[in-house]
Amino acid sequence: MTLLVAVINVSDMSESAASVIIAGGGPAAVEASLALHDLAGFRVRLTLVAPDPDLVVRAYEVLAPFHERYERRYSLARLAAEFDIELVRDALAGVDPSAQTLALRAGASRRYDALIVAVGGRPMGTLPGAIPFRGFKDTSRLKELLMSSQAGRHPSVAFVVPSGHTWPLPLYELALHMSTWLADRRVTGMPLTIVSAVSAEVAGLLASHRVGFVSGHAFRLDSGRLQLAAGRELDADLAIALPRLDGPHISGLPHDADGYIPVDEFGRVPGVQHVFAAGDATSASIKQGGLATQQSDAIAELLAAEYGAPIQVSVNRPVLRAVLFGGRERRYLYAELGDRLQETSRASVNPLWPESSKLLGRYLAPYLEKLDEAGSRPTAPKGGLQ
Repeated sequence: MTLLVAVINVSDMSESAASVIIAGGGPAAVEASLALHDLAGFRVRLTLVAPDPDLVVRAYEVLAPFHERYERRYSLARLAAEFDIELVRDALAGVDPSAQTLALRAGASRRYDALIVAVGGRPMGTLPGAIPFRGFKDTSRLKELLMSSQAGRHPSVAFVVPSGHTWPLPLYELALHMSTWLADRRVTGMPLTIVSAVSAEVAGLLASHRVGFVSGHAFRLDSGRLQLAAGRELDADLAIALPRLDGPHISGLPHDADGYIPVDEFGRVPGVQHVFAAGDATSASIKQGGLATQQSDAIAELLAAEYGAPIQVSVNRPVLRAVLFGGRERRYLYAELGDRLQETSRASVNPLWPESSKLLGRYLAPYLEKLDEAGSRPTAPKGGLQ
């Protein structure tokens, strides 16, 4: 009789579980899935809607032109099977908050009790005349540039950070790695310059690697001249630029002029019940994976508590933790965003937190580390280059 009662209770719990749909397949979406699985447990039924089959850790893609086998991909199907998550290979097309339904790109609709939008930003065009660096897909073009330098072609190269919402560290790393790669092969006469506002710590690191920097906004590369704001120009045969990011412009949800979704400190979308957002899709000015996972954790805590889990809900107070792979050394960057930014901002050659991964997340980092150990993936070189 006791066993029968237990079976009935489990069935009742499964039927009454809240349907939480997480739209996206990046760090914010996966962190939200793992956090809700842990914190809410049987109280939720999780659905992950993702257009791509894998989580791609883009923080490591900057190493791809210089090393083989540094693309980091993790199967979402494996994640879904391990944590009892329904995986839908599709993309979010729109939301009807009044009906608590979402539309998928393929035409189907889904009802939700809670929706977490973590679809990321939309990479737009790059600087006119520049070589785009969007990650692994542009590796071959950068390898061609490296090989041509050994054949005697030494163009001046500008690394351009776009204006607006972005995360500039990958471009700094690209310049530092290229400088070290060239120095190791005794290639000289190939000027490298960062076009971006940089901190004193980053400026010192760039200078020690013979990478120049110019503060300002670039408009276009034309006939060996990089056009800058206020009528300034910079000699540059080539420019490598990050794409400009735009918001996802989700139909049915509020967004700013650039398409980004506003959120409060708990990840709630103002004026829309039962809808949350995290990561690059939000109006947060800094687009970084670690900050995205912190937003997801705050959402997961709030939802788990609302569905009856005995946990303490905390306000998301974003803390920036970043690892800058700089040639043969690393810099660990830390700052508490908001009012305490100036007094807490610091950089160190020694780790400032226990985790060693470039992609930090309370649940995501240990999960990916476990997969790496099981799959014997290569780890990033101590200083980024071998």
